[in-house]
Amino acid sequence: MSTNDTPDNRDTKDCPVCGETIKAVAIKCRFCNTDLQAHMIHAEHEAEKILFAGHPATIFSAWQWIIVVLTLGIGFLYYWFKARDLHYEITTQRVKLERGIFSKVKDNVELFTIEHFDLKSPFGMRLMGYCILQLRSSDTSYSQLHLYGIKNLEELADTLRECSMRERQRRRVTAIIQP
Repeated sequence: MSTNDTPDNRDTKDCPVCGETIKAVAIKCRFCNTDLQAHMIHAEHEAEKILFAGHPATIFSAWQWIIVVLTLGIGFLYYWFKARDLHYEITTQRVKLERGIFSKVKDNVELFTIEHFDLKSPFGMRLMGYCILQLRSSDTSYSQLHLYGIKNLEELADTLRECSMRERQRRRVTAIIQP
């Protein structure tokens, strides 16, 4: 049992803002006047959560399968090494890319810098259930980013769009749209 689990304290908790002891069912702290539900929601949005982490699929297009068959499997080795060369970590605040098999290069693109999301579904990829997500950023060092080989990328794109807007609001960043 922790200090708040004693029989006398089961119905109390500490306020996350001021630390005073308040009732466990309280929705507002009587000492610092903090709305506890709003504070909890704000804390959840502040925390960075991983949405996807991993390599792109080895084969993500029907045309790649045709090349693998025509080259008697040698093409698969090429695509396997190409997929292992790239590692994505997509979170609620940034997109992290790691390139390379032996030597590694890491890049980060903050979501609040992303200005535009484009989804492209070429026929061969659509047959396999994949698409390409093109992100355009205001970051001059990484102005375009292409994500591919991820299942359910359309849903992830919608989540990223929402996270981008949330990050802009959280950081108080406004977008300047140029014609």
